[in-house]
Amino acid sequence: MSLEKSIEGNIEINMSAPQSSFNHTDSSDAQVEKRIRESVDILKSVMESRFNRLSQANRRLKRKIFDLYTIFELSRKLNSVLDLDVLLSGMLSALKDELGIENIAVFLRRDTKKDQLCCFKLKTGELEIVDADKTIEFCNKIEEFKVSLSGKLARLLLSENEPLFLREIQAHLNGDEAEIKILNNLDCRLVVPLISRDQLVGILSFGPKKSDQRISDSDLEFISVLAGQLTVAVENALLYENQKRINTELRDTQKQLIQSEKLAATGQFSASLAHEINNPLGIIKNYLQILSENIEENTTNQHNVKAIKEEVDRIARIVKSFLDFSRPAKEEMSLLNSTGIIKQTIFLVNQEFSIRGIKIKTDLPENLPQVMGSEDQLKQVFLNLLVNARDFMPEGGEISICAREVGETVEIEFADTGCGIPEENITHIFDPFFTTKSNGKGTGLGLWISYGIMQRHSGTIQAKRKKPGTSFIISLPKG
Repeated sequence: MSLEKSIEGNIEINMSAPQSSFNHTDSSDAQVEKRIRESVDILKSVMESRFNRLSQANRRLKRKIFDLYTIFELSRKLNSVLDLDVLLSGMLSALKDELGIENIAVFLRRDTKKDQLCCFKLKTGELEIVDADKTIEFCNKIEEFKVSLSGKLARLLLSENEPLFLREIQAHLNGDEAEIKILNNLDCRLVVPLISRDQLVGILSFGPKKSDQRISDSDLEFISVLAGQLTVAVENALLYENQKRINTELRDTQKQLIQSEKLAATGQFSASLAHEINNPLGIIKNYLQILSENIEENTTNQHNVKAIKEEVDRIARIVKSFLDFSRPAKEEMSLLNSTGIIKQTIFLVNQEFSIRGIKIKTDLPENLPQVMGSEDQLKQVFLNLLVNARDFMPEGGEISICAREVGETVEIEFADTGCGIPEENITHIFDPFFTTKSNGKGTGLGLWISYGIMQRHSGTIQAKRKKPGTSFIISLPKG
């Protein structure tokens, strides 16, 4: 029997009592009054209960409307952001503010060549990349925060396709220490997969709430709905970043092709030009030699002939450089220790550089992989870079040489603290006869020849502006 029917029955019983009982006994009046009060109390209780239920339903409805509005606003803002770092920073900040959770991190596959997700987390207001491969230094950096896409955690999240608490993950993974340790180090309580087209795009990790309250069902509902919107935003940003990388690689390839075509055309032209110049040049040198023998010593004419001879020798060196470039000597390639060659080259110039106030600092690991190449030609490239750095530091300075293994290559960087190369000249420094040195100190062929040598070694050489100075980066394939 319902509460309402009970009240109605109670009132009917009271009202159907004999009229005489009301007239002749005070006790009967008191009993009726008592029953009426009880009925009113019961009715009041029923109304309060119904009101409370309606109030709770109203609060839940308001919370859902607020959550949906928040999700809409966040989605609208984040979907308009294509810069991945800006997107991640905004996304983690918004989640932190809305949910009152301090430690929030996201794992993403930023490098499509690697089968792993790397961790990004918000720390002291800035985005921190927790990735041991990055050369940027971060305070309190935690090593190896990576999740394999073929690992147990990724497979579990992909199959469940819903938020999982840490205790649930621990039960499923059956004590897999590596991935559990990562989550524990992030102070994780809840893990949310970001899935698109049956692919795991990323993972969100949520720490405890600042209020020490548990993550509620309404929080879970909010996170689940928002996760779908965040997945779209992240995927768009990753696609945009990948497109930018492809465009950059395409531009670099186009530049290399243009440079290769210029080198090939210059090489063909220089070979024919060198042959035409060498014949009259040889005759001039012979007549200068005869003339110098018939002139008295320490006369003006002798000094003039000597100056002409020096300039003719300079022309001969330039012509030889062209011939060396167009038809380089066929040297056999062999496995080489690049660190050893750099040290030998430094030994050749160290004394002169010390007198000029130039200090050479090195960071050359002994365990670098070997490279395939010609020792003399690589030494020529290294020597050219050192001499160039010297010429741009007339008042002294510092040259830093460091080498490192990068993927399938060995990368060597020569950096100086000189006056640097102007921005408008950085794309021309590998062109023949281009030089920024004053007073005719350079022929403009050193870097051009170095570029050709690196091409023959299937490597690359690039120049970058620094503050202060210039950096040249050589990349050679491992042997």
